[in-house]
Amino acid sequence: MKTVIDSIRYKLPLLVFALVTGFYAIAQDGSTTTSTETHTSNSSATTAPAVDPNAWYSQPWVWIAGIVVLIIILMMAFRGNNSSKSQVSRTYTTTTEVKND
Repeated sequence: MKTVIDSIRYKLPLLVFALVTGFYAIAQDGSTTTSTETHTSNSSATTAPAVDPNAWYSQPWVWIAGIVVLIIILMMAFRGNNSSKSQVSRTYTTTTEVKND
């Protein structure tokens, strides 16, 4: 019985989603209604250019500076940082005994 309940619990949201999207798709069907729209255009109106030539993102120095900053950040992220690794200092002492006969 528990597997049936688990099965329904996982399939029910999918069923609801399918029904809602189906109803939404049917509601978008506009073949039964017609609408007329009138558009007038003024030929003397000027349109603004799609990209402002004086915008900050159209300047080449901005892109070069951004690439340089990105390279510096990547170099700092991937460099081997030795200061965080524990460095053990080992000192070896050798002693020799000299016997005088």
